[in-house]
Amino acid sequence: MKKLPIYLLILTLFSCGGDPENSNATGDLEITYVIDTVMVDPGDHFIFVQYGLGMSDVDKSQKLLYNFNNQDMKMEIIDLENLKLKELRQYEKEGPNGIGGGFIMRIQVLPDESVLFYDFVGIHHVAKSGEKLATYKLEEIAWEGDALAEEEEINVSSLDTKDGKTFYGFYGTQGFESKTNGIAQLNVEDKTLRLHPSDFLQFTTAFDISFEMDGRGAAKFPEQNRIRMVGDKILITTTAKNELWQWDLAQDSLISHNYQSQLTSNIKKGNFPMQVSSPEEFRAAIKEKDKEVSFGEFTFSPDQDKFWRYHKEMDRMTAGDTIIYKNVLTAFNIDLSMLGETQMPEDFKNGNSVFYLDGMLWQFLNIDDEVAFVRVKPSLK
Repeated sequence: MKKLPIYLLILTLFSCGGDPENSNATGDLEITYVIDTVMVDPGDHFIFVQYGLGMSDVDKSQKLLYNFNNQDMKMEIIDLENLKLKELRQYEKEGPNGIGGGFIMRIQVLPDESVLFYDFVGIHHVAKSGEKLATYKLEEIAWEGDALAEEEEINVSSLDTKDGKTFYGFYGTQGFESKTNGIAQLNVEDKTLRLHPSDFLQFTTAFDISFEMDGRGAAKFPEQNRIRMVGDKILITTTAKNELWQWDLAQDSLISHNYQSQLTSNIKKGNFPMQVSSPEEFRAAIKEKDKEVSFGEFTFSPDQDKFWRYHKEMDRMTAGDTIIYKNVLTAFNIDLSMLGETQMPEDFKNGNSVFYLDGMLWQFLNIDDEVAFVRVKPSLK
């Protein structure tokens, strides 16, 4: 494979956003930023980009990106400081160190460089050496503390943790008619479970697209509701609305933060079919839904004590039926008050997971099936 050069495109923009009468909701500070794009040298290896690095995580202390190829069961470890492939690590499907095959939904790298593999029934914890430390099948654990109802389950794909022992996520009913009944704190070491029942996310189901054939559910395209540990906070976001919830463990309560963007809508409008009966209608409905506003996750910048978030909404359609988005970057302080927002350049691509490293927000960009990153270095005035 050819050696790829690192190239750099610098663009500095200034923008002021918000309403000074309500700084918590709208923000009034000016955001400046610098953009560059860098490419990774893969050597003779083809880096797995099929899922848009959707099964990857970043070890920020080591400045390494772990990208899991679930087809070959290999972990591709990219040195982000030197922008080159550093290591390939092979995993097993079966045997004492096996993590199964084909069912891995997400990975998470812990501070000790061990890796959590999340699948449909539980979590595999594997050491840096490749030795499997544990497998936690959540349905088989006899939890102490709160109890799930007979039809309820922990949503494994929603879980997040700092230490591989205490996890936070959603619980509820699963399947085509799934429903989130609240949020859960579970400790796989002492087998304790704590539930916080709440229907605060129920409104998001109004924006689900359901594909049914012959009276049976075939597929669903829901909103993305996420719970993540960001810094020392447990934050819950949805793609559907300009709102954030923080779970206060001490009070066992949810603190809601509502925001108002001056540049886009603040909630989806729902101007797309909610129920369809053919694959063609399903794809068309998803395309219509993609025109509406969609909010990303909060990314913490510890050196600034700030949170950053991207969101987008259709600006216009081209003659060739391509959606041109209005992409917006928003800043929040450590108390989650909105500080300001700015519109990104028209050709800015927003849609992949974001991480913060070396003073910059990083996003994966596929360039001819090669790995590149768009990096935004933001600051506030």
